[in-house]
Amino acid sequence: MTTAVVTDSTTSLLPGYEERPDLRVVPLTFHFGPDETYTDKVDLTDEEFYRRLREAREFPTTSQPSTGAFVEAYEALDAYDDILVLTISRAFSGTYDSAVAAAQMVDRRVEVVDTRSAEMGSGLVLREAIRAIDEGAGFEEVRRAAEAAVRRVRVFFAVGTLEYLAKSGRIGRAQRLVGTALDIRPVLTIRDGEVVPFKRTRGRRRQMEAIAEQLRPAIEEGRTLFFGHVDARDALEELGRKLGIGDMLVAKIGGVVGCHVGPGAYGVAFL
Repeated sequence: MTTAVVTDSTTSLLPGYEERPDLRVVPLTFHFGPDETYTDKVDLTDEEFYRRLREAREFPTTSQPSTGAFVEAYEALDAYDDILVLTISRAFSGTYDSAVAAAQMVDRRVEVVDTRSAEMGSGLVLREAIRAIDEGAGFEEVRRAAEAAVRRVRVFFAVGTLEYLAKSGRIGRAQRLVGTALDIRPVLTIRDGEVVPFKRTRGRRRQMEAIAEQLRPAIEEGRTLFFGHVDARDALEELGRKLGIGDMLVAKIGGVVGCHVGPGAYGVAFL
């Protein structure tokens, strides 16, 4: 029995994954006003997206993939017996629902797992599923490996402003931080698929140190750290220097998640 994986474009892919024949990525889209629609991680370079995001007069919006897009991905993997689908958190998008609806339209086993995360966090969940496949695991083992990673993955991040999360409706329990005192810089995390405040700090340096504190034990234990940013490479490199990491594994954050967290966001996931 062979297993393939389908995920959506808000999952950060580790190097080499794009070429795998047993993996398909279904893209979301983002929009700047009614007349500009872009495919996530396809239509704009990072630099073009950052510029467009900073210059936009209207707040950008995003759209989940259609059910048909998932059906096409499933059918493209007809050489495989079973399909595991890994999606962005249901708290952030209706992508999970599209994937489930599509699973009911094909004639083989397709099971959908909510990663309860996005980008780097979802990317590490995907890594565990791929690792199980490469080790010869059957479908049930692959699914269990992914579900265990969902429970274990940790994500910590900072944003330049809470405005984007608030306006997009993805701010979750961090809503209470909006409008707080000047220069309060919260460290955010994802818990049960939702953005929640982890720690309040004052000033950018203390904010970064609070993130670094959470990462040092993971580094000592040899865990994989998966970094990412939205037009905040300088901050990410500063964090790397603080942690003594020279060669950082950095995700490509697409326009969909970038629209929600805004420019200046950076963070890290680890298992």
